[in-house]
Amino acid sequence: MKEWYFSNNGEVSGPLGLAESNKFIEKNPHTYAWHPSYAQWIPVSHVDEFDIVITPPPPPQAIPKKLVERFIAKEQELNTELSRIETTLKAITSAFADFDRDTNKTKTVTQNLNQEVKATIRSVNEQYEALQRKLAGVAN
Repeated sequence: MKEWYFSNNGEVSGPLGLAESNKFIEKNPHTYAWHPSYAQWIPVSHVDEFDIVITPPPPPQAIPKKLVERFIAKEQELNTELSRIETTLKAITSAFADFDRDTNKTKTVTQNLNQEVKATIRSVNEQYEALQRKLAGVAN
């Protein structure tokens, strides 16, 4: 005769014969069974030897209409907010692009002005040196 052990909420019962096991399962339908031929505990509903009448769970209750409406309203509110954020991000992206373009233009203008200033200073220095040579010749 096969003997079974049962675990119900952490409490182990057994060994029980098949008739006793079926009575135990009738009172504890959500328990786990083990037999030395098994590697692990399994739900009693998976053991073919037991006389189990499985009662399907009751269907889920319908979600209250008011809760569904609140959920939909919240979803619409969030979608509106996300749309506003997306519009803001597009505006910021566009402003950054304009800023980059303006910065590059300013950089180019600054570089050109630096070259012009350097050329002007070089020219002024050359003229100054030429005037100094003339003055030195006049003073001698």
